[in-house]
Amino acid sequence: MKPHVCLFTDSLKPSGVGEQMLTLAEELTDRYDLSFVCPGGPASASVLATASELRLEVKALEVRGDPAADAELRDFLRRRGVDLLHCHAGVAWEGHVGVRAAHGAVPAILRTEHLVELPAIFATAELPDLVYSPYHLPDRRPGVEELRDMVARDRADYLDMVRLVDRVLCVSHGVRGTFLEVGVDPEKLSVVQNGIRPTPATSDRASTRERLGIPEDRPVVLTVGRMIDVKGHLFLLRAAVEVLRHKTDALFLWVGDGPQEPELRQRVKDAGVEDSLWFAGHRDDVPDLIAAADVVVLTSMVEGLPLVVLEAMAAGRPVVGTRVCGTSEVIRDGETGRLVDGGRLDGSGDADALAEAILQPLQDAELARRWGKAAKAVFERQFTSTRMAHETAAIYDELLARSSSP
Repeated sequence: MKPHVCLFTDSLKPSGVGEQMLTLAEELTDRYDLSFVCPGGPASASVLATASELRLEVKALEVRGDPAADAELRDFLRRRGVDLLHCHAGVAWEGHVGVRAAHGAVPAILRTEHLVELPAIFATAELPDLVYSPYHLPDRRPGVEELRDMVARDRADYLDMVRLVDRVLCVSHGVRGTFLEVGVDPEKLSVVQNGIRPTPATSDRASTRERLGIPEDRPVVLTVGRMIDVKGHLFLLRAAVEVLRHKTDALFLWVGDGPQEPELRQRVKDAGVEDSLWFAGHRDDVPDLIAAADVVVLTSMVEGLPLVVLEAMAAGRPVVGTRVCGTSEVIRDGETGRLVDGGRLDGSGDADALAEAILQPLQDAELARRWGKAAKAVFERQFTSTRMAHETAAIYDELLARSSSP
């Protein structure tokens, strides 16, 4: 009889987190009985549908403080005889209630942190206003003292919750460092770097460009990411303006949406680069766009270990990224792409250095080809879903053995 593992998240928008949960499920379905629990609703509909297609036992349940939902989760875990709950947290303040509800109902609890602990890398006064952030109020920006109190309370709550967890997995060594800094027992922290099973493009470069109305010889710089302050679009815009001074036919293609989009559209208009910077919105053909691009750029100020960088590398595309946690563990500067210092939330920073890094592969096709080939080789050696699943399964087995020993 196979051990039963429940993959759980309370993220209301389980995009990258949901993708990694599904990747794990697909890799491990022959080794474990798997169930999949996450909130219902439009934002998670595709994740739940895919979980059903994988023949997982699926439960749409929002566990975020409602005692009835807590009880329903505990009942589900006990009734199904779940041996291990694997909680996935997109940000550090997610998943607390689910962990507490599961404590005592399952023999072992594992938690994966997909993002750094933000107050460990940002000064209190500079904490970003992430969507669903506990540091963000809907009607005003908290003062520094108020933020400091919020951070202290949230950190104490996190450390109290994590006492109930048998192991904390981090998706990069940088993520582990931030949780070590805030007081998590180092013996409890392990690293399993993200891996992916690349989604193949459905059309070739020429066909995709024709569909989008992009000439075959026009250089395309692709960025994929939610339009929030920490993704660094304002910083990238400043660099794009500089790139266009030297490479006038370059096209910057921005995929994604989010609360910062109206401001970004206005800034692009004010800069006079509307014909050279396209807003593509949310799209389901990102693999096609990566195949049609010449370089992929990610200017985040914070990451865990970004999946889009792995997708680009798997497709043999050079990547220019900021020197932040996770991204800097994947891109090899001068070998598979370029790493540059990141900007700040207001868009300031060394945009000239970013522009220079983007221009390198655009102006040297042989260099771009060489970087892309090296990137694909690094991906295949280190960042496959098979490697990630193998390392995760080893931790599952360790915890299951420990929980069943007398």
